[in-house]
Amino acid sequence: MVELPSVNRSAIAEVIWKDNFVETSDDAMKEAVQINCWKLPVLRSTAGYVISKDNDGCLVLATDLYSEDQAMNEQVIIPWEAIVDWWEFEVH
Repeated sequence: MVELPSVNRSAIAEVIWKDNFVETSDDAMKEAVQINCWKLPVLRSTAGYVISKDNDGCLVLATDLYSEDQAMNEQVIIPWEAIVDWWEFEVH
């Protein structure tokens, strides 16, 4: 059995938010300048570890935390004005 580290663990949150930029494919620069920025945003539900919620501009989540070097993986940076609702779970 693996022993869990005795450190303060980050809260886990779910965020419902409007995302205008959900395209994840690689595109040529000439195609990128033709992106329609006025299309309706996609309503997303994202869950992750809360890294920062005290930032005036955004909420920062991460999918993975590494205890040995106190690092994180896969940051999700969500602007506060895009958030419809969010809540934290007490799981630790």
